[in-house]
Amino acid sequence: MKYIILLVAILFVGCSKEPKEMEAVLFERSGQWITNDDYSDFFFFNRKVYNGPAYMLHRNGKKKEEGTLKNGYKSGTWTGWDKEGNKKYSGPYEYGMEQGSWTGFHINGKKKYEGDFDKGFQIGEWTYYNDQGKKTLEEIYYVCDEKCEEEHSPRECHRKGKVKQSKEF
Repeated sequence: MKYIILLVAILFVGCSKEPKEMEAVLFERSGQWITNDDYSDFFFFNRKVYNGPAYMLHRNGKKKEEGTLKNGYKSGTWTGWDKEGNKKYSGPYEYGMEQGSWTGFHINGKKKYEGDFDKGFQIGEWTYYNDQGKKTLEEIYYVCDEKCEEEHSPRECHRKGKVKQSKEF
């Protein structure tokens, strides 16, 4: 009976979903976060990756970033703040790379930019605003279509992330 209670207690503590401070209890290797208890100088032996909520802090102790790690990579929606605690950006990650719609914010809370990422590259239309909320710049980034993909597959498109068209207001 003692062993069953001990096992249940270990499972309960081990499965805790308390957010982990990434820089204090995790190691980053090639964009993947691993736990301290399995750290080795040889990358091959670092097999225990972290899954669950995580965050990073600025040197002043205020939150810098917060989100979820899946298989050691940033995954799902992450939010970032500046040193004073003002929201800086928000957007999703997939396998440690920006993926999907992102929004940035000025110190006063108004929108600074909005646009989409694909595997860490800006794609499609991006709109930038001044701190009063007025549109100042619109850029269109290359998007790789099927024809383009056939030309360079399996490599990544060399035009991805580059500005195709820019318009100031």
